[in-house]
Amino acid sequence: MIRTEMLFLLGACSLLACGCGSDSGQSALRQGMAAFKDKNYPEAITCLNRATQRITDSADLYYHLGCAYLEKGELEPAAAAYNAALDLQPQHGETLAGLGQIAYYKKDLPKAQAFFERALAASVSSDDAKASILNGLALALAGQQRNDLARLHLLRAQQVSRMYAPSLYNLASLYRDVYNLREEALDQFELYLRVADKQDRYFEKGENNVNRLRLNVERTQAEELDALRRDPAAAARLLHEGINAQSTKQYPKAIKCYRDALAADPLTFNAALGLAVIYKRQGQRAEALEAFKRAAAINPGHQDSYLQAAELAVQLKRFDEAEKILDRAIARSPYNPASAELMARIRYDEARLPEARVYGEFYLSLLRGDNKNRAAYEKWVKSLPAK
Repeated sequence: MIRTEMLFLLGACSLLACGCGSDSGQSALRQGMAAFKDKNYPEAITCLNRATQRITDSADLYYHLGCAYLEKGELEPAAAAYNAALDLQPQHGETLAGLGQIAYYKKDLPKAQAFFERALAASVSSDDAKASILNGLALALAGQQRNDLARLHLLRAQQVSRMYAPSLYNLASLYRDVYNLREEALDQFELYLRVADKQDRYFEKGENNVNRLRLNVERTQAEELDALRRDPAAAARLLHEGINAQSTKQYPKAIKCYRDALAADPLTFNAALGLAVIYKRQGQRAEALEAFKRAAAINPGHQDSYLQAAELAVQLKRFDEAEKILDRAIARSPYNPASAELMARIRYDEARLPEARVYGEFYLSLLRGDNKNRAAYEKWVKSLPAK
C-alpha cells in the first residue's frame, strides 16, 4: 500500500503570537500545543477546545485542533474544526489539505482530489507543507488509476522538498505496484531510508521492502547471467571490426560484425548501440527500435537509448510500447526534459489531453528560461484542457 499519512505542521510560535484571548485562553493554547507536540492528542484536544472559548480569531488554532482529532481517527470533529479554520481563513492551505485527507480516508477520492488541488493553489507555510499536499494529491489520483498524474505530482514533490521522506516512499510504492519497476522502486526505498526518521511509522516497512526487493532483483540478475554464454574476447574483436566497417560506411559488414559480437557476448553494449545507429540511418525503424531497446537493457543508465527507442516507437504508432520505454526512462532520470516532452506528445496522439497538458507543464518546468521554443510550446500547452 502507498503511504497515506499527511504532514501536520506545528507552527506553534506563530500560533501563540496571534489571537486576542485572555491569559487563560493563551495558557490553554500553550498547553494544547505542548501536548500536540508530544503526540498526546486527547490532552491536546481538551486544551485546544478550551482555548477556542477565549480565542476566536485564529485559523491556526482550529487547524491544529482538527489535526489532533484526525490523529485520533475522529473524522467528523476534525472536519468541523477544519471548517471553522476555513471560515476564518478561506485560503489556509494546510486546512484544505486536512479536509482532503478526511475525504481520502472516507474513500471519496474525487472530493479528496478537489481539496488537495485547492490546497495547492492556496498559501502554505513551508516547502514541506507543499510537498505534503502534492503527496496527498498523488495518492488521490493513484486511487483513481490516474497513475501518470500521480507520478508527476510525486516528482514535483521531490523537486519542492528533496528531504521530504514520504515522497520517496510513495514513489517507490508506485513504481513497484503499478509500473512493475523493481530496480527503480528499490532505489527510491533506499533513498527513503537515508532521509527518514527511524521513528517514522513506515521505516520498518521501508526496510522490509528494501530487503525483499534487493533479494528479488539480485536473484533475477544472477539467473539471467547464469543463462548467458559469454566470450568477451571474441566479442571485443568483432566489435572492433564492426566499428572500423561502420567508420568506412561498410554498413552490411558492420551489421554482421555487431550481430556476431552480440552472439559472442550478449552484454556488448556498443555492438547493440552500433546496430541501432546503422538501422536508424538506413530507415529500418523497427530494427533500430529493437536494437536501442537492447542497448538500454544492457546499460539501463544510457538515457539516449531509451529516448531513441521511444521516439521510434512513436513514429511506428506503437504508443503502448513507447510509454513503457519512457516509464523506465523517467524513473531512471526523472528531470530529463526530453522524456516529458515525448510523453506529452504520446498523450496528445492518444487524445488524453489533460495528461498531455500536465506532461507539457512538467516539461516547461524543466526548460531553461531562455529557451527559444518556450513561448510557442507554452502557448500549445495552455490550449489543452486542464481536466
